[in-house]
Parts: sequence; C-alpha cells; structure tokens
Amino acid sequence: MKFKKNPGAILILILIICSLFMPLSINYTGQNKIFSSNKLSRYVSLSRLEEVSTSKLTYYAKSKAGFQLKYELGLYEGVTNGIVVCGNYFRNIFVGTLLDYLDGFSLKSSEMKIVWLFFGIFLEGLKNILFSSLELIAIVLILLLQSTASYTYILSYMFTLLFIVGIAYVFKKQ
Repeated sequence: MKFKKNPGAILILILIICSLFMPLSINYTGQNKIFSSNKLSRYVSLSRLEEVSTSKLTYYAKSKAGFQLKYELGLYEGVTNGIVVCGNYFRNIFVGTLLDYLDGFSLKSSEMKIVWLFFGIFLEGLKNILFSSLELIAIVLILLLQSTASYTYILSYMFTLLFIVGIAYVFKKQ
C-alpha cells in the first residue's frame, strides 16, 4: 500500500474529492472579477462540471460543483473556499494535463505522435503546473479581496489555506 507510506497523497485525494462536491462561495464582486478576466476562463471551465458561460454566471441549483452566489460570506464560506481552491489546484493540474496530452495527438504527424507519446506528458505536466500555479495565486487573491467587510471570512479563508499548506509540509517532511 503506497497510501500508508505517503499521507500527502491521501490529503490531495481528499481535497480533490471535496472540490468535486463543494461549490466556491462568491458574492457579486467576486463574480464580476472572475468573469471579467479572460485569463481565468481555463480555471473556471475546469472547475465546473457543466457548461460555462463567460458573459454571465450560470448556476444550476441541482449541481454541487461550480459557484454559489451569496450576499454575505462568513466562517463556513471561508473554510469551504479554502478547501475547494486547494482541491481545484490539484484537479486542474491532473485534468488539464490529461486533456492537453490527449489533444496533442490529433495535431501531430505520425512520426511526431511517437515523440509525443513519450515526451508529451512531461511537457504538458510542466505547462499545467505553471498555469495552475498562476491561476491559484489569482483565484486566492480574488477570493480574499471579494469580502473585505467580513473579517471572519478573511480569517477563516486564510487559516484554512495555511492549515492545508502546513499539513502538506508536515507530510512532506515525514
């Protein structure tokens, strides 16, 4: 069992599962910031399981994935946003790498498909780690600055992010 030797993998798996079933809680300020930036469309589309409209926010009440509009954000929303953001980071790396790798076969000639078979996964992995890291920084800042009046949201959001990073650091040291 590799999971017994690597508790960090269990943490990542739990974060990914949580990000699949918990929506990001945003208010109207956060909605405007997320959808006004075309650079974040990749994050938004990989974070939702249904269609994404970049001109307006579409929320399906039956779905637990995507976004949930709230007028005021509090302690619960800060904790869930911290968990979902970290889970989306790892999920976006995995899903983005897999989709880009498989898409790369359709654009190549027969000889290049053989090269792509061996080296494409590494190139796409590095690219998606870089893009997902930049998107993580942008989303963390957007979600942090969207509710400046609620100190409980800001503190719970920051403590959740720091707790997850701290747990991952402890697991890495073991």
